[in-house]
Formats: sequence, structure tokens, C-alpha cells
Amino acid sequence: MLDMSLAAVKLNPELEINLPGSKSIANRVLLLSAIATGTSYIHNIPLVAEDVQIMLDALAALGVKYTKINSSDNCSYAITGNGGVFAKSDLTIFCGNSGTSIRFLTAVLALSNSRNTLTGIERMLERPIKDLITPLIELGADIDYLNNEGYPPIKINRFCDNNIKEIFINSDVSSQYLTGLLMALPLINRQIKIYIKNKLISQPYIKITLEILKMYGCSITWQDNFFTYEPGSKLKAIEYTIEPDASSASYFLAIGAIRGKIKINNLAATSLQGDKDFVYVLEQMGAKINLYPNAIEVSNQNRLQGIKVNMEAMPDAAMTIAVLALFADGATTITGLSTWVYKETNRLVAMYNELTKLGADVTITKDSINIIPPLIIKSKVAIDTYNDHRMAMCFSLVAAYGIPIVIKDYQCVKKTFANYFDLFKQYFY
Repeated sequence: MLDMSLAAVKLNPELEINLPGSKSIANRVLLLSAIATGTSYIHNIPLVAEDVQIMLDALAALGVKYTKINSSDNCSYAITGNGGVFAKSDLTIFCGNSGTSIRFLTAVLALSNSRNTLTGIERMLERPIKDLITPLIELGADIDYLNNEGYPPIKINRFCDNNIKEIFINSDVSSQYLTGLLMALPLINRQIKIYIKNKLISQPYIKITLEILKMYGCSITWQDNFFTYEPGSKLKAIEYTIEPDASSASYFLAIGAIRGKIKINNLAATSLQGDKDFVYVLEQMGAKINLYPNAIEVSNQNRLQGIKVNMEAMPDAAMTIAVLALFADGATTITGLSTWVYKETNRLVAMYNELTKLGADVTITKDSINIIPPLIIKSKVAIDTYNDHRMAMCFSLVAAYGIPIVIKDYQCVKKTFANYFDLFKQYFY
């Protein structure tokens, strides 16, 4: 439990902040480097993110060789690619509650003829994976559900290519299913078309995947509702520096919107990450934004205004807007949140519970939340975090505004940003 009611918050801070690399990008490039040929040099790996450590541990268990080049929270690694052939099999790989780890590894291991079992914590066993397993089986993967059909744990057996040229995938729960499949296609190296059966959510994350695959020499085209993989040479090693995490930046940028001026270094409007567009939502609420060649800055102008906004493309950053709504005039309505129920916790219910504790009038549907801020935000409220890192981080905005608050089980931030509250206290107290 973190009591954020004992120290005085700094008034109107003007800060430049350096943040860890993107967890989302890191887990893509680590796995692709592992199955490429040659040695990749990856910089600014966010070891403060548990999800990244889970991926590194899984690769090590599978026999992938890598070396840490320097020692810091955001270090560099040299990763020797295996060309898609893992040295070790018949393992049980623990993925914690890391969606990127279990989904990306499932696809790559299934198409690499590597026999392994993937599992995770109790919440992970409640998060669906069938929409990824189904197209993998169509391609020739042999995968068994060990407990409940459609959910981990799963056992991956041998792969036998069915030579199917077209497959279909559901992408209305998570874009990570499609990303995992796209990353694995170079392992079978023949032309394949992937058709989207329904709505493709979180499209900016798919764009990240395609851009990163291009760096490794993989050609995948995206037209309307289908993707085409063109066979070519094997993935080739790269040298790459991971951008700061735009989702993590949202908390600090939001603080700039309500108090002071915050600049995030090394994150630009040209970033690969879709959550970079979070600043335009802040601008819509009344904050001032400045975009630099290699930085983004947000500052407070006047009191924020409630807005109506669709955050389907930025579901993680949508949580930050939901808390920011407490400090705005008028109601804020956020739509496009159907995936919240499948996250680390049911975020629709969790946000309803905790915002209500603070005095807000909150209404939720299956894909939206409406927040009417209270006249006076309740102080010294104990916020439950539901073992969800983003619940802990987004409610820190209340403390940054100067309202005493207690955040329970705050250590859950280790999933993506273990030293978040150390930085928070350093900058704002």
C-alpha cells in the first residue's frame, strides 16, 4: 500500500522526463531477433518491465543466446538469432500475465516445430486465446488446450504444414493475435493471405508490427481486410533503439495537462506507437501541446473540459483519460472500450468502482464509460488496483493534482514499469 497523502505535491512543475523503452516494441524485436539470422543489437530494452523479463526468460529457456552489453534499467542486448530453430523443447514456459509474451510465443513456437507448454497466472488462464489458435491449426499446428477450450494453458506439439494459402482470423478481442501470426509467417516462408473475419481493433499496433517486420526484411502488404505475406529470405539481424513507451508517457503528459509543463524526451509525433496521438486528446480537452523533432510537451492552460472521444485505437491510454475526467468541467464519455474486459482485469468494472469511490457519477456499457466529475473529489480514498499495473499508474494523477490518496498493491506496476512510483515521487514530490 502506497500512502500518497503525507507529502506535499510540487506546484506547477516544469520538467523534462526520460522514460523506459516501449514494452510492446521490445517484445516484438526480442522475439524477431531470436528467430532471425545473425546477431541483433537492441538498445533501450526496458528491464523495468516484468513483461519484457518474461520474454527474455522464455527465450533463454528455449536456448536463445543473448548477452547484456551494459548495465542499467534500459540496457542493450546482443541477441544471436537461431533462424527459427529452437535448441530446447518439451518445456513449460511461464508467461505470468503477459499477453504479448504468451500470444507472440504461441504463434512462433507453433510454426517452428517446437514442442512446449505455455501457461501463466490465474488471470492469464481466463484470457481467451482461441482466435489465435484456430488459424494456427488451419496452417498445420498441433495444439491442445490443457484445461478449458479456448484458454491457456496450452500444449504445442509438432507442426506439419497444410499448405493452405488463405486463412481467416478474428481480431475483435486483441490485435496481438494477428501480430503473433504475422511475426510467425516467415518461419514457413510461402505466400499466405490472412483475411480479417470481423473488425480489426487497435490498428496502430498492427502498423507497429508491419514496420518492425520490414526492418528485418519481411514483406507483408495490408489491403483493406487482408494481409499478404510474400516469401523471401529469412529474417535478418538488425541494430535498433527502442522508443520510450508512449502508454507510460500518457500519465506524465496528463499531469502536464492539469498542472505545470511536462516534456517527454525521445518521443516524437512520428513515433511508431499509436498512443503518441494521446496528446491530441489532451489538446481536445484544453491542454496546450508542443511537438518537437524528438520530444512531446504538454502544459496546463485553463481548467480542462469534458469531451466525447473514441479510444478504440488507444485502449490503454483511455484509462488515463478516464481519471483525467475527474478534473474537467462537464461529462467525459469514452467509447471503443470493448477490449477492456479482456485485459489484466475487467477494466470497465474496475474503473467504475474506483472512480465512484472518489465521488464521480459513472455509467458503463459493454464498450463505453461516462464520467461526471464530483464537485469535490474525495480525499484519502484507498484505490484497489486489481493486480493491474495501469490502474495503479493512472490513479496516481489524483495525487499529482494534490489530493491525498492511497494506492493499494502498487507494486503491480512491475509488469511494465517497475520504478514508476520512484520516478513519480522524484519528479512531483
